[in-house]
Amino acid sequence: MTMPAAAHAREAARSLRAAGQRTLLALVGIVVGIGAVIALLTVGGIAKSEARKQFQSLGTDMLSVVDTTRNVNSFKRADMLDATDAADLERLATIRAAAPYTLDSAELALGSQPPRSIRRLGVTAAFRDMYDVQLTAGRFITPFDGRQPFAVLGAGVAKALRESGIAPEAGLRLQLGRGIYTVIGILANAHSSPPGTRLNDSVLIPIELALRNLATKELQGITLRTAPAVHYLAATEEIQSHFRLTAPNLTVRVDSPVPIIEQMEAQMRLFALLLGAVGGISLVVGGFGVMNAMLASVAERRLEIGIRRALGARRGDVQRQFLAEAVLLCLVGGLLGALLGVGASAVISALADWAWEWSATAVVLGVGTACAAGLFFGFYPARQAALLDPIAAMRDR
Repeated sequence: MTMPAAAHAREAARSLRAAGQRTLLALVGIVVGIGAVIALLTVGGIAKSEARKQFQSLGTDMLSVVDTTRNVNSFKRADMLDATDAADLERLATIRAAAPYTLDSAELALGSQPPRSIRRLGVTAAFRDMYDVQLTAGRFITPFDGRQPFAVLGAGVAKALRESGIAPEAGLRLQLGRGIYTVIGILANAHSSPPGTRLNDSVLIPIELALRNLATKELQGITLRTAPAVHYLAATEEIQSHFRLTAPNLTVRVDSPVPIIEQMEAQMRLFALLLGAVGGISLVVGGFGVMNAMLASVAERRLEIGIRRALGARRGDVQRQFLAEAVLLCLVGGLLGALLGVGASAVISALADWAWEWSATAVVLGVGTACAAGLFFGFYPARQAALLDPIAAMRDR
């Protein structure tokens, strides 16, 4: 009569407890292997999520229009990207907002210290909502500022002023290049900026004033936000068509963060597979430890196996008994490894200042893999035990 599964489980637990140190050592290998798999997969998933958040903070509905003919020897009106183009683009069906900007460099006076070269951005009021700009003091540029010499300091510029002994605050008058500007606001640390700029190391001024200082109507670029449910490729095609009709001599490049995000996710999937492979190596090493422990157990219990066979146990009963021991050992190791892996991922996330989240898929996969490893690495020792000749096994003892 075949033994029930519950009886096999009880007998397996009793045999593993009796093995003592050998069971513990085999258990450590499985715990480390499963813990490594779960920790690496979970950390890989968290890293992917954090990278996606950083890219998506740019806004997946944002487009950047840049003039690629800026360095070409042509100074016709049609060859320049200007504020009129920004207004025209905002009226397109696929676009709901536009924020033009200019860019140049200027020397910022720092009292007794040498002046510092910083970026000077000419922006409109729409720039604030476009890049989700936050302020720690004062206000942002408004449509009513016109050509007033007002300035909003980036977080890095404000820090440089503090280090030079100048308190950055609203109302402060600064010499920037040849002009004197009144500080009206200070930005919080920014995580996104227009292409080719660093918002934290910039001073923002009204775009009308910036265009007058540059003595040109040309823009550095235009940031656009697409209308709801509009694919970036449809918006890109409409923008390109607009310029082909209105400015055939102007060549523009339209960039979107969506392809970057898609490429990043593909790379992160490959990264997750590599991490899983590294963790799998640890699991394989632990699995061989289980096989070694089970082979040693078969060698030590030859008399027990012979007596069981003599009392009527069939080969299948013996094989299932040793398989139950291997699976139970790996199951316990898998559960403990899951706790170790989740704990390790939480610690790594805290050290990296990431938002921690545990992956149920990784835990289920880890524990399931542990059970599969028990079956795989336990099959050979179990088969060896089942094939023992009972008379020879009792005679050897």
